[in-house]
Amino acid sequence: MFDVLVFLFENYYGSGYRPDLSTLSRKLLAAGFDNAEVHEALDWLADLDEQSECYRDISDGAGIRVFTKEETDRLSEESLHFLSFLEHADAITPAQRELIIDRLMALDAHEVGIEPTKLTALIVLWNQQVTLDALLIGELLSHKPYHMH
Repeated sequence: MFDVLVFLFENYYGSGYRPDLSTLSRKLLAAGFDNAEVHEALDWLADLDEQSECYRDISDGAGIRVFTKEETDRLSEESLHFLSFLEHADAITPAQRELIIDRLMALDAHEVGIEPTKLTALIVLWNQQVTLDALLIGELLSHKPYHMH
């Protein structure tokens, strides 16, 4: 799934355009991606679009985020620290943090490490049409294998 998301980002970031899911499906299948992987990625993106509305009204005020036991059990310590770093560096808002956590928890993985966390942050920001700094893109789009345990 992550290879599909990286492909989408690399092909559509900066264009200000993302085709509808049906068009994306055809393009991804034509690019050689597996049907199951394409549908998993597109379902994840559709859920991202839907969940974006749920988190839109979260205040950007000062507060403390306490992670649930389920979150600390599934998200690696490095991932949690990285999300905290992004938020404190004003690279993401509290609402975006919550959306990233939501999408990470939706992954079919026992433990989610740093690479899926970086890519999820990248895709969430891209989906919300946030203009990204080139250095941030480089950090988030490191070309390491996207594996989960």
